[in-house]
Formats: sequence, structure tokens, C-alpha cells
Amino acid sequence: MESSIEYLEADNYSSWRTDMKVLLMERNCWLIVTGTETKPEDENYKALRDFNSRKDKAYSTIYLNVSKAYRCVIDDIEDPVAAWKRLEEHFRPNSRARVIGLTDDFFSCRINPQEEIGIYAARIRSIVDQLKDAGKPISEWYQAFQLIRFLPPEFNGIVQYIYRWDDNEFKFDNILQELIAEESRLKQSIKDQMKLVPSSLLKETFLKPQEANPNRHPIRRISNLQERILKL
Repeated sequence: MESSIEYLEADNYSSWRTDMKVLLMERNCWLIVTGTETKPEDENYKALRDFNSRKDKAYSTIYLNVSKAYRCVIDDIEDPVAAWKRLEEHFRPNSRARVIGLTDDFFSCRINPQEEIGIYAARIRSIVDQLKDAGKPISEWYQAFQLIRFLPPEFNGIVQYIYRWDDNEFKFDNILQELIAEESRLKQSIKDQMKLVPSSLLKETFLKPQEANPNRHPIRRISNLQERILKL
């Protein structure tokens, strides 16, 4: 079965590099790309043919997984080692301006309306990976802090609970797991509440998108609905 990865674009080099490494390993070409495996010195025709075949496969795999807009970066060479190095030089975010921009992106990263916690966490991780690749890693503490920094009010309770964790527990993955569980609980609460809502009130709350605030988190809308239910 053919493996596929996302094409290399201007903003995904860090994740693309990892995916490409695994793909090249699967095709028994990675050691050639790193220069660890070189052309056989003996005159063994079979070994030489195998090496050249895998070398060509390495280059074609790299080239075909670069977006068409950027294939011109390596289309004048056929050596996978040189192609890999040139892509790294072109895309690796190691300039100070790029690092400062990524750092700003990290600390200003907010959860979008209707965005699930898992997707939000993936965006944070993507920025963290790019900064790490640039030699400017973000500490675990700041990653954990950013994950809970801009959450909707519906998560205030779980956030206050997380604040009381000790340092060994206050980790990005631990917090993400707790937030996903809380998100699931809130969604289930929504479903349970909707079963009790009169159809007229449900229609008024959910079937008039033109009157709804597009920046309001869906769970927040339910909180307002729950308040109205209690007044019935």
C-alpha cells in the first residue's frame, strides 16, 4: 500500500521533515539521504544497481512530496542528499525574524469559535515543533500554560482544578487529556439538556444563525440555554 504525506509548503517544514523521514525509512532510503550509506566501493554489479535504484527512489520520493510551487528549489539536482540539504536551508525557520514571529504566534494562539480542544492543541504543538526545529524550544511549563490560557468560560472550573496540580502533573499532555474529557462531558450535558428543551425554545436558540453571535463558542450558547431552562 502506498504511503502518502502532506506536500511540503511554506509553513509545514518541521512536520513534513518528520513524515518524510519515516516514509524514506519505509522505502529503505533514509540512510542514503543522511549520507550514512554511500555507493558500494567494490565492483559488485547487483549491490551497485540496488544502491542506485534506492538512491533514485529517495530523490523521487522527496521531489514528488514537495508542493508544485516549491519543486523548483530542487529541480536542478538529482542527488537526494543535496536535495535534502537544500530544502533544509530554504525552509528551516532559523532566522531571528522568523523565530520572533513564531514566538509571537505561540503566545497569541487562541482557541477559535467552535474549535475542538484537540485541534487547538495541535495548532499549539505545530508552533512548538517549528520553534524546536529552529533551535528555540518552548519549555513544557509555557506549553501547558498556553493550552489553558484562552479557554472559554465553560472551562473555568476544570482550569481552576488544574491550577492546583503539582509540577510533575502540570504537563501539556496531562492537561490536554483532562480538557478533552471535560469537553466530552460538556457535550454530553448539552445532549441531555436538549432532551428537556421545549421545541419552541430549541428552535429559537439554534435555528436562527443570523441572530447568533458567530464568535460565541457553542458550549457557551448552551450555558445561556440552560439558564433559560431553569426559569421555565
